[in-house]
Amino acid sequence: MNSEQQIQQAQRRIRPSSMMMDEAIQLEDLAAQLMTVQRYWNAPSREIYLAEALAESRVVWHGIQAALAASTLALPSEVQHNLLILSVYADSKISACEINPSAEMLSSLIALTHTLAGSLKEWQVAA
Repeated sequence: MNSEQQIQQAQRRIRPSSMMMDEAIQLEDLAAQLMTVQRYWNAPSREIYLAEALAESRVVWHGIQAALAASTLALPSEVQHNLLILSVYADSKISACEINPSAEMLSSLIALTHTLAGSLKEWQVAA
């Protein structure tokens, strides 16, 4: 194997890990945005900020689904399967919060988002 091939192989290994970290950072940012909405739940502009946060949440979770479909996350297949299940579950939580917004429903979405961000970081460090 020549040096060019070794570099390309190394880049393929690095890229998925950086994607996991990107997803983790997006999820952390998203959790912070959702927590801000929850913190100001009684604010007059809550509906606007909640709608924006839920829309952004859906984009991030769908991005994870797209990365799974493209096989760009360097995770074992069982973990990828569980992540897909979580992303579908998160999507259902987003829809439920859009239909019947409550601080409690938002709490569960925040917890799921924050926990997954931490898990992805752990996998990235382990990779």
